[in-house]
Amino acid sequence: MRLLLVLFLALACIGCGESTESTLARVKARGVMRVAMEPTFPPFETRDENDQLVGFDVDLARVIGGELGVEVEFVTVVWDSIIPTLLSGKADFIISGMTATAERALTVSYTEPYFHTITCLLVSSSKAPGLTDVEQLNEAGRVIVVKEGTTGHTAAEASCPKANIVAVKTENDAAREVQLGRADAFLYDLRSIRTHHRLNPDDTYVITKPVTIEPYAIAFAHGDAETAARLNAILRAMRGDGRLKELHGKYDLEDTE
Repeated sequence: MRLLLVLFLALACIGCGESTESTLARVKARGVMRVAMEPTFPPFETRDENDQLVGFDVDLARVIGGELGVEVEFVTVVWDSIIPTLLSGKADFIISGMTATAERALTVSYTEPYFHTITCLLVSSSKAPGLTDVEQLNEAGRVIVVKEGTTGHTAAEASCPKANIVAVKTENDAAREVQLGRADAFLYDLRSIRTHHRLNPDDTYVITKPVTIEPYAIAFAHGDAETAARLNAILRAMRGDGRLKELHGKYDLEDTE
């Protein structure tokens, strides 16, 4: 895990020095921090019964905005447009349960992780009884459903090249395919997998053995050492004074680092 953290900290510096004005400077001049997120990933980001944004990432963004002395404006998007939204300048940061990966770090930079989880499997009780490991899905005739564009999608393709990987738009659609026995398994984030199992305990079961380890981090534009330093300082202060742990506890989140 420590080596993984070093890798992502190094990747976060790719392109540093390319920009003449930092995102931080623009945010402070504007007085508003614009945060891109897809609000379909509870408990990190979702909408409540009053259509208000709530969740861990929503709270985290507001804490950071308070530390910077600016207002927070949320830019809600679908997942496959979240990085283009940042790159187009319509958002300053992505705080949306996004895993920092080497591939994504070619396009954006990342802070230190603020949360760690794993990807694992929601399995169909009828279609794949007795499954114990992702390797057993790596054969012709197996169907693995994933949410399009996620790290679960990438992990499924890497782990099970012989299987049929079916990408859908939402995690609810993916879970439904497993519940109805049309897919063997759904590969996704641990917390969400457990939630979908609780909703369908008779039709599904969970394999919690990690397929990948997922460090969630804040994304911002390349070439921005000043912004990286300030955001990392805020995250370190929150980690040191217990605010980050308290926020994890508020949403019943277990950091797997």
